[in-house]
Amino acid sequence: MIFTKTFFISLLSSCFITLAQANLGDIDEDDLDNPLIVEGKELLQNEDWPAAIARFESALDTTPNSADLHNFLGYAYRKSGDLDKAFLHYDKALEINPDHKAAIEYLGEAYIANGDLANAMAQLQKLKRLCSPIPCEELRELEQALENASR
Repeated sequence: MIFTKTFFISLLSSCFITLAQANLGDIDEDDLDNPLIVEGKELLQNEDWPAAIARFESALDTTPNSADLHNFLGYAYRKSGDLDKAFLHYDKALEINPDHKAAIEYLGEAYIANGDLANAMAQLQKLKRLCSPIPCEELRELEQALENASR
């Protein structure tokens, strides 16, 4: 079978798109049964923050103890500009799962948005501990955000 350069470029591009989308966090198997969470995550991919927030807030009625759901809510609130609610949901996600790497990364990014680089660095240190010896994407993303913030 002969593969062309174009084929490999297309294959690599689709891998990068998938990786970029996966950075929002995986959905826990239990959450897959909740269509509001699945729809909300799709809305996050489309950057429709108000609609994503509405879906996720509705999903809290049946799935209040999902770290992923609270992380998604924190992300959507942060992107919509409501840092107070973002902090609330990141804190809840980390109360449920203290090692939730995406929530730690996004909490660090929320601290950066709030001008609190010291607490962002504290989140980076947590990720360095969790992502050792093999660095994870969340660690790389927060390092990049901190580097950009200090320019």
